[in-house]
Amino acid sequence: MLNSGYPKLVFNNKTNNFTVTTAGDGILRTGVDYWEEDTRPEHEKFFGMDEKEIYEKYGICFTKTDIEINGVRQYKMSSDFEAKLWLLKKGFVKYVRGKEVWNEEALDEGWDNGWTPKKGTKAKNNAGKGHVYFVKSNNFHKIGSSSAANIQRRIKYQKPMEILAVSPKIENYRKLEKELHHHFAEKRVLKYEVFENLDAADIKYIMNKLGNGINIKL
Repeated sequence: MLNSGYPKLVFNNKTNNFTVTTAGDGILRTGVDYWEEDTRPEHEKFFGMDEKEIYEKYGICFTKTDIEINGVRQYKMSSDFEAKLWLLKKGFVKYVRGKEVWNEEALDEGWDNGWTPKKGTKAKNNAGKGHVYFVKSNNFHKIGSSSAANIQRRIKYQKPMEILAVSPKIENYRKLEKELHHHFAEKRVLKYEVFENLDAADIKYIMNKLGNGINIKL
């Protein structure tokens, strides 16, 4: 029997540990301890459930996309009836004069109810000032926006590889964001705020629109 007090060397990779030990008799012994990597999609890790359990509890379905950001496969939430009904009941989506309106900031903040936030939490204020940001991860760029009160948290939460620009605080920040999305619609990935194949001229154009700088403290 090996004495655990004697030296042990452990080498590991993604699938197993390779161990070299000695019992003090001058003989080296080797062994392999296998361990299983957590390969679940990020949404299953987040909810702590598999997709079937998530659907049964929340009515939400997920579909794999061809997009990878920082080596992580991205999923989109389906727009089937059950998922939309759950979002409506929770208050993250509502209809104003027949137009679908999402409270995306409430989703980002994890509020239980999108339009009536928790006590002590400031509600979304579309009339307030905010910023448009431009970031990069791998070969993808993102053009997004956030209120002035939430911009630092929004960018830090996304953990981009590079922050290229953040506009000064302006009133029509969502209008500017939509203008940029429309301008580069042909390079937009699905309905996300993510864009692919932006060339040097595209990047320069966006940087100029945002003031060629990072106009917040991070």
